[in-house]
Amino acid sequence: MDQKKSIFGNSMWMISERLLQAAVSIVVSAITRRYLGVDNNGLLAFGSACVSVFLTLSSLGLEFVLIKELIEKPEDEGKILGTSMVMRFAASLFSILAIQIVVFTVKDHSPFYMLIALLQSLELIFKLYEFLDYRFQARLKYKNVAIAKGITYVIVAFWKFYIVLSAKSVEWFALSAVVDAAVACAILFIMYFRSGGRRFSFSFSVGKYLLRQGRPFVVASLITVLYNTMDKLMLGSICGDGETGIYDAAYFISFIWVFIPNAIMNSYRPVIIEGHARNINYKERMRTLYSILIWLGILVGIGTLAAGRFAILTIGGGSAFLGAVPSLNLLIWSTLFSHLAVARTTWLLCEGLQKYSGRFALFGVIINFILNALMIPRYGATGASFSTLITQITVTVAVPLLYRQTRPSVIDMFAALNPAELINRLKLIRRR
Repeated sequence: MDQKKSIFGNSMWMISERLLQAAVSIVVSAITRRYLGVDNNGLLAFGSACVSVFLTLSSLGLEFVLIKELIEKPEDEGKILGTSMVMRFAASLFSILAIQIVVFTVKDHSPFYMLIALLQSLELIFKLYEFLDYRFQARLKYKNVAIAKGITYVIVAFWKFYIVLSAKSVEWFALSAVVDAAVACAILFIMYFRSGGRRFSFSFSVGKYLLRQGRPFVVASLITVLYNTMDKLMLGSICGDGETGIYDAAYFISFIWVFIPNAIMNSYRPVIIEGHARNINYKERMRTLYSILIWLGILVGIGTLAAGRFAILTIGGGSAFLGAVPSLNLLIWSTLFSHLAVARTTWLLCEGLQKYSGRFALFGVIINFILNALMIPRYGATGASFSTLITQITVTVAVPLLYRQTRPSVIDMFAALNPAELINRLKLIRRR
C-alpha cells in the first residue's frame, strides 16, 4: 500500500509540474514572441534545435541506464552519479565546440550566429543536474524534482519579463536556457545533499561499464531527436530566420496540449502491461487507449481549425505571426499520429518488438529529410509542416504495415476508429 501511495504521489507531482510548465510557457511565450518578432524567434529556434541534437549526444545514453543502476546498486550511488557527471561534463564541452563548427559552416561564418549558439549551448554544462533528477525518480521522490523545476520556471519567467521590460537584445534571451539549467542544477544539488545523498566519486571501471550500457541508446536517441528537430534545422539553413520563427510559433501552439495525452498514456501503460502478463483484456485495453487518443486528437484538431487564428494572435506572437496559421492547421493533425506512435511503444514492449521503434524512427528521418528538401525551398514553413504531417502518417500507419510482426498494431488503430467500441468500453470500465 505504501508503494502504491508513493507511485500515485509521484505521478501527481509529475503531472502538477507539467501543468505549471505549460501555464508558465503560454504566458511567457505570448509576451516574448511579440517582443522578439519573427526573425529573432527563428534565430533562437534554430540555435535551440542545434543544442537539442548535441544534448542527446552529451547524455551518452545514460538517461536510459541510471535509474536501473541506482535502484539495483544504492550503495554505489555516489560513485555512479559522480562518474556520470564527469563524463557528461566532458561530453558537453566537446558538444559546445561541435555546435560552433556546425553553425560556422551552415551560417556562412557569421560571428553573430556563433555567439547566439554559444550562449544557448552553455546550458549543456549545467544539464548534468538531470542525473540527480533520475536519482530522485529511482527513489519515487519526484516531489523534489517538481519543486526544483517549479521554482526554476518562475525564476526564468521573471528573468524574461525583466529583459523584455528593460528592452534587452536577443543575446539576453539566448542566455535564458542557461539560467534555466543553472538554477535547476543549484537547487537539485542542494536537495540531494540535504536528503542524505552520498559523496560523489569517480571510477574508470564504472565509467567504462556505464558507457557500454548506454551506447546502444545513443544512436536511437539521436535518430529520434533528428526526427523531431530536422524541420527547424533545415528551415534555418534553407529559408532563414523568418520562416523558422513562423514554424516555431505553430509548433509551440500545436504541442501545448500534449501533457494530456501523455498523462493518459502513462496511466494506461501499467494496466496494459498487466493485461498482457495476465492475458486479461490486453487487446481491448490497447484499442481503448488508441481510441481515446484518436478521438481526443480529432476534437483538438477541429478546435484548432476553428480557433487557430485566435491562438496565433493571443499566445503565438500576434499579427506578425499570422503566417503560421497554415502550419498550425497541419501540425495539429501530426500530433494525433505522433501520440498513436508513442502509445504503440507499450505494445511493442509487451510483444518483445522494441527493435522496430528504432527502425520506424530511421524511416521517419529519411522520409522527412526527402520531403523537406522538396517542400521547404518552395513553400517554407508550410512545406515543413506538410512534410511533418506526411512523415507522421507514414511512420505511424504505412511503415508498420510492411512488417508482419507490427501489422496488428495498425489493424487495432483502424478498429479503434469505431466510436461505438470506445463508448462501450468506457461504460464497462465505469460499471466496474
